[in-house]
Amino acid sequence: MSQIWQTPAWPRFGYDHAGIEPDLARAAEAVGEVTGLVHGLTSQEQEDLLLRQIVQEAMASFGIEGVALDASEIEASVVASLRHRDRAAISRRSDAVAELMLTARRADQPLDSARILTWHRLLFTGMEVEDLGRWRRFEMEIVRSATAGPGDVLYKAPPPDRLEAEMAQFLDWVNADQGLPVAVKAALAHLWFESIHPLSDGNGRIGRALIEHVFARNRALPFSLSRQVERDKKAYYAALQAGRRVGATGTIDATEFVLWFLRTLTRAAASARDEAGFILRRNQFFLRYGPMLNDRQAHALRLLFEQGPERLAVGLSAKSYRKITKTSPATATRDLRALEAAGVVTRMEAGGRSTAYAIQF
Repeated sequence: MSQIWQTPAWPRFGYDHAGIEPDLARAAEAVGEVTGLVHGLTSQEQEDLLLRQIVQEAMASFGIEGVALDASEIEASVVASLRHRDRAAISRRSDAVAELMLTARRADQPLDSARILTWHRLLFTGMEVEDLGRWRRFEMEIVRSATAGPGDVLYKAPPPDRLEAEMAQFLDWVNADQGLPVAVKAALAHLWFESIHPLSDGNGRIGRALIEHVFARNRALPFSLSRQVERDKKAYYAALQAGRRVGATGTIDATEFVLWFLRTLTRAAASARDEAGFILRRNQFFLRYGPMLNDRQAHALRLLFEQGPERLAVGLSAKSYRKITKTSPATATRDLRALEAAGVVTRMEAGGRSTAYAIQF
């Protein structure tokens, strides 16, 4: 069976303009709503949101590939970069990942091969990877699983001797202005890059960094898209396959992938809207209650808010309060009762040893 890059259609990616219009409009509205919310935040709130977003994007993009990162290390590295703190060298993997996530969002210069290959080196800092920082020198097949047989090959990428020319053509397209909606261009850029699959490993993560870059050329995406992709990886891989078919017009019909991308973008924007709202409510909470909190209470509550709305929904028990603040049972009881009296927390239904308090925010 011929691969898509072996057909006369390659690499002319097309899509059904009328067919995607409703989803494109919904995605544009959803992204615009989040962008408006972000513009309404203070500079500190915007930095907080950007920090959470970059950490989530890194964790999720690596998670799609089954790679676990330490969120606290990534966060520390991103903070160091955002606040221009000196680092002797990019040696730790967390620093390298943070550098990749941040530089992907910089669109002041045209994208070129050197930049993508630098991303590849950053991606695998401290690891042994074949063809690190260069285009792969071996054939690449995408299979159903690590134990797949010959009949389970989903896609065969272009051979090594075509990669330099393929990537040059791709980068010319990325850097040019075709008048496409930015979300459509981001979708096509990702699909095209994944179809070339030019690297020995990490193509998915670099491809998702490309999405960030394409948006940044217009306006940086104000939320993590990879977190939404991670929630349904099977649909993502199915959409990639569906977007590699020759259409009736003699071009590659990428409609199915573009539709999947726009719908994923819309769902991610809804999550981001909730995230921005959470940051606003958190800051209002501490403006209101902060002056009446002692150091232990403030530390415990800030830690819960840092862990996000899911953790806050669980509430705060005396046991967890003692663990967080490293204080005695008697002191914990006094602190929690004081919080309850001030209206900062309310007692949840369970009583006795299982007494827990809901945070009022």
